[in-house]
Amino acid sequence: MPQPETFSYLVIGLQKFCQEQKKYPHPEIFHLACNRLALKMPFGTYPRTQTGLLKLFEQPVENWWPSSLDIPEYFDRSSGLFYHGNLSDEASEYFNELFEAGEIPDSVTIQIVVENQLFRDLYNKLKEEYKKGKSDRPQREYVQLRSFLIDHPYTTTKELREEFIGTRHISIEEVGNLYEDCEEGRTYWNCDRCGPLFEKHGRLQGIKPEACGDHRKELDYVGEVPLQEGLRRLKSGIHSRVCLPGIPEMNLWRSLEKLREKHPEQLISTRLWPGLDSYDMQLHFSDNSVWAVDVKDQRNPDRLGEEIKKSNGKIKELSYDNLSYTEGFYLFPSRRLKWRPNYIQRVRDRAKHLSGNTHLLEIPSFEDRVEQKIQSLIKEKKT
Repeated sequence: MPQPETFSYLVIGLQKFCQEQKKYPHPEIFHLACNRLALKMPFGTYPRTQTGLLKLFEQPVENWWPSSLDIPEYFDRSSGLFYHGNLSDEASEYFNELFEAGEIPDSVTIQIVVENQLFRDLYNKLKEEYKKGKSDRPQREYVQLRSFLIDHPYTTTKELREEFIGTRHISIEEVGNLYEDCEEGRTYWNCDRCGPLFEKHGRLQGIKPEACGDHRKELDYVGEVPLQEGLRRLKSGIHSRVCLPGIPEMNLWRSLEKLREKHPEQLISTRLWPGLDSYDMQLHFSDNSVWAVDVKDQRNPDRLGEEIKKSNGKIKELSYDNLSYTEGFYLFPSRRLKWRPNYIQRVRDRAKHLSGNTHLLEIPSFEDRVEQKIQSLIKEKKT
């Protein structure tokens, strides 16, 4: 692996360990990484029990990781690897990086990887059709699919049939494979901010407890899912990789759509996931300016800055003419700045030389900028 092998194996092994609900025997890759770790730690410091080991993994990596073993350059050493029975946010982002880079060993079966591949297969099929350029139907069906998955973390077979009966490039069965059956007689809960919830030790918990951890049943964004015949829930891999990151994107798009409906002469259109998700949104204004938007909800600003740097300061390397833009925006949820007031500056420092038309903003600040743009176009029209 190009990344530090022992560290990568431990994160991958922990993910599989959580998937298998910490049962014995431990996953081979987890066992291998722990053995390497034990050999490098000072004598007597490696925990003797599984409980002790998991408590160690909850501590900041910088407090216990052996100096003789490498840590990835952009991993936040003040973070642990484990949190409330799951990978920590930082470890989860690192796992996603390994997944995107194709660095999960073929011999290791990770549930969320297998499940996410189902969506990737659908995406790749639509992309092949899109590249043929014969119609915009693949693009429309992609938006239809992704919007449905974000808005319907729970669904029914009837609802799936009604929604996808007319699609040409994806089948009802393929979309249905992204869901799993709910158990009869069991109560299910959903969070508007992070999706399906799970009951653990008598409390509701989300898929990312570090990012969204308060799920008391009386909160207005937590709700019981109405019982329906044939109720189904998103598989965890689709939840974590498709639904969860899409929630702030959809919220922003709906806010912008309200502005467009109010000012249709100035804000001409708001396109979701143009070019089959080459970036998140494209805004067209009456003065022929085009804004490209990518929402980034990541814990680690240093890793995100490196990601932006690899794109040469652009939103994305452009593959299709209709993706060109005059201004580009990377946007961040407000909670990232509340946790780290210098978040944007750290992204900027890592990204190095951003192009002059690329901007880094908190989401509410971007919404204000869109409104200012609209007002300036209204004034121009009056003069």
